Amino acid sequence: MWLRPGGYTIRTGPDGVMEADSMTCKHCNRVTIIPARCDPADMGGRCTCCDSLICLNCVGKGCAPLQKKLEQWERRCELEELLR
Repeated sequence: MWLRPGGYTIRTGPDGVMEADSMTCKHCNRVTIIPARCDPADMGGRCTCCDSLICLNCVGKGCAPLQKKLEQWERRCELEELLR
């Protein structure tokens, strides 16, 4: 059950204004529009490890939050700087 999608999106374009609920995947930072009365399984789901909303792309790939990836990247960059 989708308790809270996590965001709200307003898109403007030649067809007018579209307002919809949205969510940001904690594993890849992708924003997904949530259609009204949508089954959560159709839009992704919730990671059982980090308890965050995730998109269809990240389902079944293990828990790899974007924040953790960025921290690892920063450590690698710091280490490369020390080795220079």
